[in-house]
Amino acid sequence: MKGLFSTRNGMLTTVLLGAITLVALCSAGCSTTAVIEANGKKTWNQEGAPELSTHIFVNNSSLAKGIEVTNLKSAMAGNLMKAQVSLRSKDRELLPVLYKFEWLDAQGMEIAANSSAWKPLVIYASEAKSIQGVAPDPRAREFKLKIRDSD
Repeated sequence: MKGLFSTRNGMLTTVLLGAITLVALCSAGCSTTAVIEANGKKTWNQEGAPELSTHIFVNNSSLAKGIEVTNLKSAMAGNLMKAQVSLRSKDRELLPVLYKFEWLDAQGMEIAANSSAWKPLVIYASEAKSIQGVAPDPRAREFKLKIRDSD
């Protein structure tokens, strides 16, 4: 114990405490960016019929305990891609979250990057809800719905 607080080890102790503080601050700051992400990509099979390949990515295990993505759909509204994502609350209490859609072209490039704002959504206990979005551009072939905690 004496060596930990000695002058020789003072620099090491300062660096160690600084690193611990940095990790704690990053963990607290990163909690707002942890998301559940639902992806849908419009493709066409060999017969030329449209198909939607889907993927759910969870980067927020505490949010995933309270909300479940149950279905992803897409359709065309004129020449614009329309997406619908169904959610279900697994929580017994009110669940306030934020969500936003991102749209990508056939090459996976984001369309109108950073143009959509996070929108509030409240899901009540055991409630099922659908969220819809329409692409801002006819080039959209893929969507991402991101959901995060509202705090």
